[in-house]
Amino acid sequence: EFLSMESNALTGEIPPEMFGPQLGALRILYMNDNKLVGPVPENYGQTPRLKDLWMSDNQLTGTLPIIAEGEFLFLEELLINNNDMTGEVDESLCLIRNNTVPGGQLGVFHADCQPPASGGAPQILCTCCTACFE
Repeated sequence: EFLSMESNALTGEIPPEMFGPQLGALRILYMNDNKLVGPVPENYGQTPRLKDLWMSDNQLTGTLPIIAEGEFLFLEELLINNNDMTGEVDESLCLIRNNTVPGGQLGVFHADCQPPASGGAPQILCTCCTACFE
């Protein structure tokens, strides 16, 4: 199953109902290029067969929630760049990025982890991102 909500001028927070075991057939979810705000829901890793999750180019805030053991086993692409998120990417995501966890397949991980050209610290600290943006 494929759900694309990209470039639809969506506003507000991402409801937790967008994720979870009730969406077991969902493989691809594009929510990029909207005006979504607030934190990423804590249960974002609970959609069992999710392969691609694009949340880039919004106004999301906070830190990326920790994922529990057994979550995101099929995730191959995670895009969170061009948001207002801060903090450090938890090791739980790096483990599936580095295939340390059996079944971890995350090969594309984009975040705002590049220091700004004007100097200072990056918005997000990430040791396992595949591409860093300002």
